[in-house]
Amino acid sequence: MKNVIDRMTSDSYKIIRIMYEHKDHLPDGTEYVPFSQVDMARELNLSINTMNKIFKQLDEDDLVHLMEGKRGKYILTDKAKTIIKEIARIENKLEGADK
Repeated sequence: MKNVIDRMTSDSYKIIRIMYEHKDHLPDGTEYVPFSQVDMARELNLSINTMNKIFKQLDEDDLVHLMEGKRGKYILTDKAKTIIKEIARIENKLEGADK
């Protein structure tokens, strides 16, 4: 069913999903994403220009922020995490409908 969700969602969602799946923790417990825009562009087969535009919009939408003092490290906001969890809930519901 993930293929259906992938086809039905935007690159913006795919970016925050990848970030969520690869988040890490600092010793103080802070969650962050150690991937740079270049890393994510390669994984999603997107241009750097496209990534820059999407990241600008993600920041404006209060979904992703650059981690202060850490170049190329990002923080997902609670709003982004809620989106990921809700779409995962939909995926699970759709998978159950296929059985």
